[in-house]
Amino acid sequence: MNLDNFDLNLIRVFLAIAKHRNVTEASRELHLTQSSVSHALARLRSLCNDPLFVRSSGAMAPTVAAQAMIEPLEQALKSVRQSLGHATPFDPRTSERRFNLLLTDVGQTAYLPALLAYLGEHAPSIGIDVLHLPMDGYPKAFADGVADLAVGYMPTLYGGFHHQVLFTTPQVCMLRADHPDIRQSISLEQYLAATHVVVEPPGRGPGVVEKALGKARLQRKIAVRLPNISAGPLIVRRTRHIMTVPAQIDVFQGGLTGIVFLPLPFDVEVMDIGMLWHERTHNDPANRWLRDAMVEIFSDAGADSAATEAGHNP
Repeated sequence: MNLDNFDLNLIRVFLAIAKHRNVTEASRELHLTQSSVSHALARLRSLCNDPLFVRSSGAMAPTVAAQAMIEPLEQALKSVRQSLGHATPFDPRTSERRFNLLLTDVGQTAYLPALLAYLGEHAPSIGIDVLHLPMDGYPKAFADGVADLAVGYMPTLYGGFHHQVLFTTPQVCMLRADHPDIRQSISLEQYLAATHVVVEPPGRGPGVVEKALGKARLQRKIAVRLPNISAGPLIVRRTRHIMTVPAQIDVFQGGLTGIVFLPLPFDVEVMDIGMLWHERTHNDPANRWLRDAMVEIFSDAGADSAATEAGHNP
C-alpha cells in the first residue's frame, strides 16, 4: 500500500460501515451518497487486498482483517481529531474533543453526573473518558499524556502539578433511615458501638476519619472493608452497618432512597476537593474551558455540603 496516496477520509468510511454494518446507514452518518460510500469501500478493498466486509444475515460483517483494523483506526482517527482540535480555535458548542478524567469511584458517583449534565447543555459533542487508577498512578498518567484532569481529594499530589480547590466537604455518617438503634442524631458511644463499612482504596494512605480516630485513640468496629464506595449504600440500606462518607455523596446524588446522613459526633478535618493537571495542558484552551466549567458547576457545592452536615436531607 502506498500511504502517500491514501485518503484519510477512507478511514471515516471504514469505521462508519464497521459501526452500522450497513452502507446506507454509514452514508447517512457521513452525509454522503450511498454510491460515494460504495466507491470508497471498493477503493479500501483494493488497497487492503481484502473484501473487508461480507454479506451475512442481511448485514455487512467484517472479515478477520477488518476486525483487526477497527480499534487501531478508531484510535488513529481520535488522535487526528485531537491534534486538529489543538491547532484550531476551541468552541465548546461544536467541538468533538474527548477529555480523559482521573476519577475515583466517589468522583464517578458524585461529580460525573453533574459534569455530563452541564456538557449536554453547553457542549453536546464533547466526550469524557473516565480513567480509574490507584492514586499513586496519577503522576505517571499525567507524565505519559494519558490524563487531562484529575478531580477529587488528592492532598498528597499537589506538589509538582497545577491545582485548584473547588470546594470543601465534611464527613457525615450514612445509615438506613429506619435504623433500629440510631435516630435523629448519633452519639460518640453509638458511633463506636456500631459496626462500620469502610472504604480503603488501593494506593491511598489513611483517610481523614482514620487520622481523627487515631489522634483521639479511638477505634471503630469494622465489619466490611471495600475497595470502593459503590456497594456501600446498598449494604447500609439492608443492614445495621453505618458508613462515614463525604457529604457531597448526598448533595450530588439528590438524596439516596432509604438512607439518611447525620453529623459525626467528633471533629474531622474537612476535605479539599480540587482539580489537578499537568503543565502540558495548562495553557490549552480546551482544558482551560473544562477547568472553568468545573468551577462553575461546583462553585456552590461547599455550601450544599455544609447544609447536609447540619442535618439537611433532601
